Amino acid sequence: MGLQLTGIHHLTAITANAPGNLRFYTGTLGLRLVKKTVNQDDTSAYHLFYA
Repeated sequence: MGLQLTGIHHLTAITANAPGNLRFYTGTLGLRLVKKTVNQDDTSAYHLFYA
């Protein structure tokens, strides 16, 4: 018997294209954006948190 996935708890994404990333994860996957920060390693990119 294998592992059975019942849902996604949370997801993080680092991107330079925040609008496109937001559209995909909220519009396509149905997640909600819970936090948006600047990536500490590359300040030209955002670090987005979804749940």
